[in-house]
Amino acid sequence: MEEKSKIVKQETEELLSKTGIDATIEVKGGDNGFNVHIDASENALLIGKHGNTLSSLELVLSLIVAKKLGEFQRIILEVGGYREAREDYLIDLAERLREEVLTTGSEKQVRGLKPWERRIIHMHLGENEDVATESEGEERDRVLVIKKK
Repeated sequence: MEEKSKIVKQETEELLSKTGIDATIEVKGGDNGFNVHIDASENALLIGKHGNTLSSLELVLSLIVAKKLGEFQRIILEVGGYREAREDYLIDLAERLREEVLTTGSEKQVRGLKPWERRIIHMHLGENEDVATESEGEERDRVLVIKKK
């Protein structure tokens, strides 16, 4: 696992250097892939609007690393605490929507979430016995639905 972490770090450094961004990189490997923490003066540039640049960098880096390792590894980038703050927001949103669903009895839909964001809400509310979640639709039109059980 340590050799793979070194490759992930090296490829991340190389990708960022090609963009002219100087950063400190820390890689933690796990069973489900790699968490890469990036500390750079250009955090906003790396995150982009609504985290779109960050998502694109994750995909590109995952593909580069997969080619080097010969197997796909999930790579999650954390830049300037963005993902952690977003997860906290999503959990708070999930709780507020859960309360609304329980109070009104009608389902709630959340649009415009990235797959990893939907996953956070599914996992958080999946532990709950009074509501259920599901994703409906395809690609960009995919919607997270929260309903009363």
